[in-house]
Amino acid sequence: MNQLQKEPAFDYSTMGMHVVSTAGARNLSEEVMANGSMRVLPASFYADTTPAERGLLGMRHGIYGFLTLELTDWLQARIAGRKAIEIGAGHGALAAALAIPATDNMMQDDPRVKAHYEAIGQPTVPYGDNVQRLDAKDALVYHKPQVVIASWVTHLYKKSRHAAGGNMFGVNEEHLISRCEEYIFIGNEQVHKGKSIWELPHEIIYPDWLYSRAVNGSRNFIAVWKGSNK
Repeated sequence: MNQLQKEPAFDYSTMGMHVVSTAGARNLSEEVMANGSMRVLPASFYADTTPAERGLLGMRHGIYGFLTLELTDWLQARIAGRKAIEIGAGHGALAAALAIPATDNMMQDDPRVKAHYEAIGQPTVPYGDNVQRLDAKDALVYHKPQVVIASWVTHLYKKSRHAAGGNMFGVNEEHLISRCEEYIFIGNEQVHKGKSIWELPHEIIYPDWLYSRAVNGSRNFIAVWKGSNK
């Protein structure tokens, strides 16, 4: 039995923890990663992988959503030449592919967060060289974007909505929506079900070319909220 077969793949981004056997799972790192960053690959590549393989890849490299040519093409068409930024950019690969500014509050550099991730056996995100250390609120002030893109960003924890989860470093998405033309969020039904902004009008699609590390059996999605600053 090789090392890959000994390691369980965990999805720590859900409210619970899902464990999937990785017996026989391929190591996708060489095909997906280049110089510490994700390649943009056709969706057909991920269609030929298993949830366990994607979960293991995501856990090893601090990746939640994977880049596909179809995703970047869709986002470019939706941005349509407007000024856009990515918040919670992490590795910075999506923003680089779209040629837009990448920002992140870099919460996983916080010693408390690092300690939590170490305790659950998961590496923290290695932030890309193109990522500016700005939280979402400051990124809006600095860049004044028309479009804000976020992939797998955690919402702000509110005591009044304890069951909805979130965290103290999360994004106040209502504030964000009020300060841009469009907020585009890429995520997973189960992982991101607790967002309070679901109560606001939005569009949602479930593309078959969207892949993530989630192993909970629910759909990945792209949702768009029209902002107040039009």
